[in-house]
Amino acid sequence: MERRTSLIGIYGGTFDPIHLGHVHLLQSLLKTSLFTKILLVPAKQNPLKPKASQIPDELRLKLLKASVKEISDPRIEIWDGELKRSGFSYMKDTLTELSQTYGKELVLILGNEVFKDFPKWNEPKTVLSLAHIAVIQRTHEELNLNEVLKSCGILDGAPQENEISYLKNSRWLKTFKIGALPYSATEIRANLVKAWKTNPLSETPQGIQRSVWLLIKENQLYAVS
Repeated sequence: MERRTSLIGIYGGTFDPIHLGHVHLLQSLLKTSLFTKILLVPAKQNPLKPKASQIPDELRLKLLKASVKEISDPRIEIWDGELKRSGFSYMKDTLTELSQTYGKELVLILGNEVFKDFPKWNEPKTVLSLAHIAVIQRTHEELNLNEVLKSCGILDGAPQENEISYLKNSRWLKTFKIGALPYSATEIRANLVKAWKTNPLSETPQGIQRSVWLLIKENQLYAVS
């Protein structure tokens, strides 16, 4: 595969809360030298996750800002455009808006477990017309990129090793194998609910950065399920 430069990574999610698994993924991708910048895009409301976050958007954003500040890498930035829109967060709308600022060299970053649901997205063909896709192989589960595309009605993919070129729009999909850290936002929230009830929480819980924890503690977030 030829070297590609000046690519802008788009990494969306609820980040409820952001944790060390997210941080590890970001740092691993930046080590590839493929991206000049990665934008963290907190979702207002994921249409495939009907249950909204229990904490206000502004506090999720505050946690995200604390995390990015602690990481201290100028290539990582936050784009909060989805939080400013009402209703569900559709990636086609986000990419359309971001392309006006950053041009065509956008790369949507998706975990393999998220990419499996790509056919359920709103207008997946439009999404692929707006950005390349980097699929992060975080689990050992086998994933056939071409089969997922076919489920979206996309039939002109040209497989080549771990990459597919989408000929119609000169887009590509590529897999990246990054060993995931054993953290999930769901488990962290559950552990925080238990911790608030049983101890004074003087130490930073596993899986989150110190700065993020201090804000959680200050605002008594995730004290109830």
